[in-house]
Amino acid sequence: MSWQSIYIPGGDPEGKPIISVLAKRTYAIAPGTLKLSPQQLPLVEQEEFADPASPLYSDVVAETDLLVWKPTTDVVVLGSACTPRGKKAYHLDCGVSVGPLRKTIRAYGNRRVESKALRGLVLTDPEPFCEMPLGYAHAYGGTCVTKDGTTVTYYPNPIGKGFEIRGGFDDPSALQVPNLEDPDSPVTPDNIVLARFEEWEHAPRPASLGWTRRNFFPRYTYAGVLPEYLEAAQKNIKDRAKDDPRLDGYAVPRMDFRIYQGASDGLWGKQLIGNEAVLLSFLDPESQTVQFALPGELPAMSLDIGDGAKALTPVLHTVVIDMTQKLLSMVWRGALYYGGLEELARVPKLEMKVE
Repeated sequence: MSWQSIYIPGGDPEGKPIISVLAKRTYAIAPGTLKLSPQQLPLVEQEEFADPASPLYSDVVAETDLLVWKPTTDVVVLGSACTPRGKKAYHLDCGVSVGPLRKTIRAYGNRRVESKALRGLVLTDPEPFCEMPLGYAHAYGGTCVTKDGTTVTYYPNPIGKGFEIRGGFDDPSALQVPNLEDPDSPVTPDNIVLARFEEWEHAPRPASLGWTRRNFFPRYTYAGVLPEYLEAAQKNIKDRAKDDPRLDGYAVPRMDFRIYQGASDGLWGKQLIGNEAVLLSFLDPESQTVQFALPGELPAMSLDIGDGAKALTPVLHTVVIDMTQKLLSMVWRGALYYGGLEELARVPKLEMKVE
């Protein structure tokens, strides 16, 4: 079965021009094993959202595959926390292990905030549940209003719930309690409401196994100018500073390629080779655990720009485990260094082969 493939020009983190070949293959997840899926997912060309009508406030369900370079492999798990065979639970510890990458998040049934005369704010016991979506909309975060009427955002997760500032609300029972928690940074009656917005860094950490968004902190801090355009951008600022003293001494930020790492914390930062053991806990309605190994199937890639086909070394960009559709997709990159866009305009041919 053929690979879904494409080539795109760009630059590596040092600004050296490359042409990257991307290859994607999709597998069906069966008990204890994988097999090639008759449904081969195409390369994702642009972000897709859980609620397309409200993309600014929605979970990302697919991030673009068309990236020239990622520093390390992203592992993303889509789906819900599930109790096996329809049993009910009050909370579940959902775990993901893919080789050296490991993460656990705790999913709770719906809870409320109550105000007690002697105890202050308390969280009610969770309601029993069978499934709980794992997106960031159910994790700690969101926007709220301060006591002076200013709307503020929790930078690590603007689309979540539970973020509140003291004095910005009247009825504690109307406060939303997140369903997903980091076990090492739980939501408590003492931290669900912050005394001041400036304390946001001490709030509970958002927890999910899915895609982050590029406007999440700290991901957005990695934005900047691509290395190959940095010198020109710096010259432009220097020229403009002659007429605008406010720009004098301004340093143009260089883009950090970690901005392309879309997986949740704990599920990126290592380079996988594609044959790692996978263990999933409480992510399947039929079984408490799901185990298999990544297939270890590397694409044979080559690129010919007029001086003969050059074999490319495949590097694993992305692993997406979709437990709703029981599909695993893997995206690989192979890169060819060349002389740049001017040379590309003169090459006699550009022929890609992936098999």
